[in-house]
Amino acid sequence: MTVLIGLPLLALAAVLQATLLPRLPLLGGALDVVLLLSLGWTLAGDWIGGILWGFIGGLCLDLLSGGPFGAAMVGMTLMAFFASLTEGRFWRSHVLLPLATISLGTLGYHGVYLILLALSGHSVDWVFSLGRVVLPATLFNTLAMLPMYHALRWLHGLITPEPIAI
Repeated sequence: MTVLIGLPLLALAAVLQATLLPRLPLLGGALDVVLLLSLGWTLAGDWIGGILWGFIGGLCLDLLSGGPFGAAMVGMTLMAFFASLTEGRFWRSHVLLPLATISLGTLGYHGVYLILLALSGHSVDWVFSLGRVVLPATLFNTLAMLPMYHALRWLHGLITPEPIAI
């Protein structure tokens, strides 16, 4: 069920992230919708599905990117894996924890992507990339995480209702 919902949602998010959102830069950065979806789904309680969403979303971004194939997929999957280590129990305890997760996840994703970009032979201006792309993206992703997280928790609850104990 996770794939049936995730695949079209992530494909649409990847197309938006690759085409429309770069045309609307905010302070040089843009929203990482696919990262928000994969980390939000992980934190909503489907930690294995969140890793799968990171893999699928990263693959969709790689298909639309001019960067090295697999860089977005590796970054997204790793960040979803790290977010899944507590299996979602820890993240529901406080509202600020999803914000910390997306902040660290954005820094980690872009860090992995830039490292893989540099290792594949592309020139990377680290100061410009960190100051004008990564930091604004971290700010915007953090601001967008709460509504995204609550929407994904609602969707997750719709798909997998809590079991009834007698």
